[in-house]
Amino acid sequence: MLQLSLPAMNSLLIGVIATVAGIIIIAFPHIINYVIGVLMIAEGAIWIAGGNLLPGVVSIILGVIVFIFPHILNYLVGVYLILLGLWFIFGAASLVVGLVTIAVGIVVMVFPDILNYVFGIYLLVTGLLAIARHYGWF
Repeated sequence: MLQLSLPAMNSLLIGVIATVAGIIIIAFPHIINYVIGVLMIAEGAIWIAGGNLLPGVVSIILGVIVFIFPHILNYLVGVYLILLGLWFIFGAASLVVGLVTIAVGIVVMVFPDILNYVFGIYLLVTGLLAIARHYGWF
């Protein structure tokens, strides 16, 4: 029997954090791109401090690019989905999944902010579900 559950999203604190994060991302859709850019820069500094110069420099450069051009991250996801869809069609012989994946990739390429809104809605819904589970509403 198929069971849908949220094992990591079952406490009040996690539910409140996810709900607030979802609201912030929906209100300011580019904030997630800036956060990812800053995290990439910080990760690059950690790589360099750990003695790994090449991955550190690459991570810092990509983080700066994402921070300066926040939409680039969404476009990269769109390109990835289109390439994945092509692989599904030609590599995995799954026409329907490939076409749907390509369609989603094209939508993300045409409307890059949709990805951030979808992620914000996801966080909002899972946060509210975690709060509801905490209070035993279902």
